[in-house]
Amino acid sequence: MKKLVLFSLIIVLLAGCERRHRGHLVGVVDRPTFHEVQSPGMVYIPMGSFLMGPSDEDVAYTHNAISKRVSVSSFYMDETEITNNQYRQFVYWVRDSLARMLLGEIDEDYLILMDEYGMDLEPPLLNWRPRIR
Repeated sequence: MKKLVLFSLIIVLLAGCERRHRGHLVGVVDRPTFHEVQSPGMVYIPMGSFLMGPSDEDVAYTHNAISKRVSVSSFYMDETEITNNQYRQFVYWVRDSLARMLLGEIDEDYLILMDEYGMDLEPPLLNWRPRIR
């Protein structure tokens, strides 16, 4: 019985050690390649490094202000600057527009469903005139 268990264990171990793939990962074949799309108004910032810490010397000779090199990976950044106030106004506008869309599903006063010629609008426009309590 012990020989049978030992023989089956050796067979299982040898079956799991196939050499066709030689340690490479095997997965989805013929996967389309990924091409990163640059969004409009964005600028590519390449990877780089800088020295973080005191710039020149340790005046007090405490040896606790040590400079170190920090690496930053590449990323995309918006090409135009905005102030905190401009961003706050944008967030408030988006919040208000989302609230009006949700209220428009309940009450049609918050949506404009027809244009001035009586044609249906698809998608409906937001009606900014009624106040939200």
